Amino acid sequence: MFSFFKKKTDPKALLAKAMQGYALPSFPAAVMQTLERIRDPNARASSVAETLSLDPGLSVLVLRLANSAAFSARNKVENLTQAIALVGFSQLETMVLSVGVSTATPGGSSKGYDAARFWRASARRGVLAHSLASILCPARGSECFTAGFLQDMALPLLATRDPDKYGPILEQWHNDGGDLCEMEREAFEWDHAEVATWMCQEWDFPESIAAAIGGHHGEQLNGHETLGPVSLVAWLREDEGDAAPEAMIEDAGSRWGVEADTVQKLMEQSLEKGDALARLML
Repeated sequence: MFSFFKKKTDPKALLAKAMQGYALPSFPAAVMQTLERIRDPNARASSVAETLSLDPGLSVLVLRLANSAAFSARNKVENLTQAIALVGFSQLETMVLSVGVSTATPGGSSKGYDAARFWRASARRGVLAHSLASILCPARGSECFTAGFLQDMALPLLATRDPDKYGPILEQWHNDGGDLCEMEREAFEWDHAEVATWMCQEWDFPESIAAAIGGHHGEQLNGHETLGPVSLVAWLREDEGDAAPEAMIEDAGSRWGVEADTVQKLMEQSLEKGDALARLML
């Protein structure tokens, strides 16, 4: 259990209650096997590549991600062993997690939820968080990408679980704006950030990434600092235009000391990369 959960807290029970009988999809076996191999302290690049290669679909997605503009690959990555050597185990783990979630979550749209719009926004957040990390926390760029990309990963499940009750909340949020977490807590006993942390526990995410996802609306989970890039990209709505939201610009300046021109420049650079990444992942 993650250290930020209280001893009496049972994340699995809370998730089951929120899902109301809707089963959380399992990670693809190839993803779990690859993650297990990556986390082995004695693992070698060749053995990880061998495990990845057992699932051609996963292999292709990882290579696409390694070659994508989101990660600014200078030279084309031709094979899995080369990809692992270039990005390292830590960044590879975040890539595999991202692919695993996009594969495991429901692909269809439902009331208030448009799958293409959702993943486009998620990819933009991930790329922008990765860019902001180069300024705020360079050593944690891959974590910021993954937490930015997956911070709303509970939404597809919640929308699929009960479209008649959850769909109207999403529709109101898209039409009128406001704080989605507050709207969720008024209607239910949880918000999507909490549900996402329970999902992270169930899917065996690294605790640091789970904390960043759970705290992406500014809440600092016990023992984990707030990652500025992840918190900032939470201001990006699914229907956001090309300009950086005013709230993001104000937050970047007041809390993190990042100038408005810098935020807008990174936003503009991230849009095309994020949209390209969304097309690769889906």
